[in-house]
Amino acid sequence: MKKLAIASAGAVLACIAIAPSAGAAENSSASTQSFYDCGFIEGYKTPGGRAWYNHCGESPVKIIVENIWFTDKEKCVPVGITDIEYYVDGWKTRDAWAVGSC
Repeated sequence: MKKLAIASAGAVLACIAIAPSAGAAENSSASTQSFYDCGFIEGYKTPGGRAWYNHCGESPVKIIVENIWFTDKEKCVPVGITDIEYYVDGWKTRDAWAVGSC
């Protein structure tokens, strides 16, 4: 019984280790190489302190840009890095995520 419990615990830990995190950024693509991860880039990680979105796909994508007051705006972004701070009505960007094609 003890061996079964240890084996079960090991299996659970293995699944946790390889499972993707909730809210993970979009997958990287070989077509776009960047210092930044794909998806939302928080302002504190950029040189100008403004939020960016790094789209690593092969064609433009529609994203939702959310400000600190949880107000959402849709924006179509090209492949590569886009400064998205402008799209949150002058408030700080809280998050951004892809929702489909443009």
